[in-house]
Amino acid sequence: MTFLRTTAIMKTDLSGSTARFRSLGEADLTAVLAEHRSLVTRIAGEHGGRIVKPEGDGFWIAFPSVTAAALAAMAMQEELRAGEATKGDRRLVMRIVLALGDVLHEEGALVGDAVVMAARIEGLTPPGEIYLSAAAWLAVNKAEVRAALVDAFTLKGFDWPVPVYRVEQTFRTRVLEDQYIVVTDLRGFSAMFETTTMVDVEAMLDRLRELVDGACRDFSGVNRMVTGDSYCLTFPDPKLALGAVERLMEQWDGSRCPLSVAVHKGVLYVFRDFLHSPDLNIATAVERVASRAEPSDVIALVTAKVWRELAGSEWAARLRRVDVEPSVPRLAGLEVYRLEKRGSA
Repeated sequence: MTFLRTTAIMKTDLSGSTARFRSLGEADLTAVLAEHRSLVTRIAGEHGGRIVKPEGDGFWIAFPSVTAAALAAMAMQEELRAGEATKGDRRLVMRIVLALGDVLHEEGALVGDAVVMAARIEGLTPPGEIYLSAAAWLAVNKAEVRAALVDAFTLKGFDWPVPVYRVEQTFRTRVLEDQYIVVTDLRGFSAMFETTTMVDVEAMLDRLRELVDGACRDFSGVNRMVTGDSYCLTFPDPKLALGAVERLMEQWDGSRCPLSVAVHKGVLYVFRDFLHSPDLNIATAVERVASRAEPSDVIALVTAKVWRELAGSEWAARLRRVDVEPSVPRLAGLEVYRLEKRGSA
């Protein structure tokens, strides 16, 4: 006897993955896919879902309710969006479809009209959106998930126009507390850009990205934002932040464009792709102070919030108080310390 179960189904798909994946070597591609699967598995599990079947760079996932599936879908997109914010046109975007119906679960596969409908609706779903079948829309808790009718479509395999709904996502600001914020910038980059070849500029930016990516990978950092030659990174611990800064100081060739770095502890606010907070403003202002310092290969400045937590560490003896004449009010009274190079203390 065949047993059918009423099942809330999620179908995910990555948009923009083909171009991104073609540019990756085998090891990097494997790492990206593993990281994405880990994200999907973790968030689905937090909402009672389980992956039934992988399909390319997407997944079929079964949930105990449509509401749980919709909440998981929004969380997946939010986390992916935050993680991809610095990737520019290489950014991965997830489209998600939710359907509900009687489904046969058989040897790791799902069989039924709801499965077919989810596959058909996927072709209509724009990147970054969450679409629902009519049955899923009827079942979802409207107090927790808002959705609106997109239109009724003629879909292959169905003899009637199929209504399709879209989740109206409410983007909420994420508060990241106790972050060790590292802001970097290349001094003299604009002048260098005007007097050198594009090949040299690209080589310099590629080298900087390579060093930043390596520092984040090895010291548990997150690349939160990149604008031109300037980066904003965060670390969970002051020693990890200084370890990453030390790495950048030692490996960056600053003969043409010295690197200036600022480290500050505070809160970050993340809204969709936007990053902001008073503490980020302080870190950025301190970096500007560093950028006006005397010529040097690199210069790293640390605020007192970070300095106090480095007492007894290998960096403590190399942190020297510097006088700051702030050009902006937010730096008034701020204590700043310069990290001397290894062996210079």
